Amino acid sequence: MTTVMETTTNPPNPPTPLTPRERLVASARDLIQERGVHGVGLREIVTHADAPRGSLQHYFPGGKDQLVAEALTQADALARRSVRQARTEGTAPADALRTVLSGWREQLQQEHFRRGCPYAATVVDTSAGNETLRTAASQQLHAWHEDFTAVLQQSGLPEARARSLAALVQSSIQGALLLARAHHSTQPLDDVEIELVPLLEALTAHRA
Repeated sequence: MTTVMETTTNPPNPPTPLTPRERLVASARDLIQERGVHGVGLREIVTHADAPRGSLQHYFPGGKDQLVAEALTQADALARRSVRQARTEGTAPADALRTVLSGWREQLQQEHFRRGCPYAATVVDTSAGNETLRTAASQQLHAWHEDFTAVLQQSGLPEARARSLAALVQSSIQGALLLARAHHSTQPLDDVEIELVPLLEALTAHRA
């Protein structure tokens, strides 16, 4: 007689539901990416987050500025994840750039080109009238630049050259995101990869 042993696999634990506060931050982040800071009202954020009425004032006594600042911090954690990983693992700059561009392509296509860079959206809306949020966006952009500068330095580039090259990469990505949303096409991101990956490979070859 043959005995068949059945094995059961426990289903993975479902993700922990977000708290109302976390939903508000995530909704603010998503809506700002779509419409900018001025294009989103507080009531709209509460509705999008399916949060209780009055929760906004309870969780964010500083009002919209506090909520937007926290949304930018959350967006920063997501945007910098691949670059920080590349920095930690010593990934080649060209490969790090490929990963960043791939992530943006995927997001743009999944969201039908509705959502772009939250920092750019914030700067456009607040640079002339809200120093707090402009500074918050500036700090997040600077942090990304510092991470990519470190990736380049780890490959052997001198600091000054690494900083200027990181600025070129960051500026190219920001411009490509704007064009991609305008044209509903990822071709601008493809063009950045076509032009900058060989440059990074040539500049960092045999240096590390």
